Formats: sequence, C-alpha cells, structure tokens
Amino acid sequence: MMNDLKQLLGFPFEDREWIMKMMLGSVITIVPVLNFLSLGYFIRCINVGWRGRRNLPNWDSWTELFRDGLFGFLIALTYLIVPILLGFLVGMVPVVGAALASIIIIIMGIIIPMAIANYAMRKNIRDAFALGEIIYKAGRVLNLYITAYLTTILIVTIGAALLIGLPIIGFIGAVLIFYCGVVFFNLLGFLYHQAT
Repeated sequence: MMNDLKQLLGFPFEDREWIMKMMLGSVITIVPVLNFLSLGYFIRCINVGWRGRRNLPNWDSWTELFRDGLFGFLIALTYLIVPILLGFLVGMVPVVGAALASIIIIIMGIIIPMAIANYAMRKNIRDAFALGEIIYKAGRVLNLYITAYLTTILIVTIGAALLIGLPIIGFIGAVLIFYCGVVFFNLLGFLYHQAT
C-alpha cells in the first residue's frame, strides 16, 4: 500500500517534461478564466488514469481543454447551486439550518468529482447528471474515493491559504493546488475504471 501511495504521489515527476508541465499548469491555475484550461487538463488526467497510465498529459488542443474545463465548472456549479440556495433559505433557521446546508454541500461536493469523471468518459454533458450511475460508481470505490477527496480538499485549502495570505511565496500554493489536482484526478480515473 505504501509503495502504491509513493507511486501515486511521485508519478508526475517521472515525466521528462514535468517541470514545464507543472509550472505552466500552476500559472494557468491562478489566472481567472484561463484557469478553465487547468480544469480541462484535470479532465484529461481522468482519462489518463482510466487507461491505467501514470503520466502527465500534454498541454495541447487548447480549445478542447478550455471547453472541457468550462463544462467541468458548469457541472460543479449545477450540483452546488441547489444546496447554496437551500443554504440561504435554511440559514434563516440559525444552527439547524446552517448544519443542514453544510451537510448537503458536503454530499454534493463528494458527488461532483465522480460526475465530472462520468462526463470525461464520453464527453457528453448528460452523463454528468446520471445520478444513479454516479452514486453506484462512487459507492463501489467509496473508501479510497472519500479518503482521496477529503485529503485533496485539505491540501487545496492549504494551497489557497498560501496563495491568498502570503503574496511573496504564494506561488507555492498554486503549485500545491495544481499538483494535488493532477494526482487526485489521475487517481479518480483509475477508481472510475475499477468501479466499472
């Protein structure tokens, strides 16, 4: 298991062009609108992971990357819009409302990566909302999926805090966020393959 973890965390550095690919991704990640390209790249990482490969995809076909990233963003937004609106409504009921809204947002947050993976397979936006299929697949790999998801959220939060709070070394936060995305979405592709 430790060997698998070491391989998972280390695979980006095995690519001959890893420095260029990781730096380019880190810069793009912090530029508004351009960062849809990063989301598209993460979707490409799902496809690479699904094939059982542990390598960094190429930065090419920019239009495709942007389109996939935009769709990934819209998928996430669609899943989150209902709980956010519900959060505003139930937020009027102080403690219970906030707790209920938080639980719904967490559940939707867990569904979103698998929904994006479902989209990534055939590039059909409708697949991202096949809720029964998505929940079934997530359920088949639940333990590893939840662990990877929560770990990623924690590291991305640290990366975002560095980026926002420490302007001089904030770029380290961007690198951390992009690296985490590459590793998580590659693993997600592998888990998706296992689930099917």
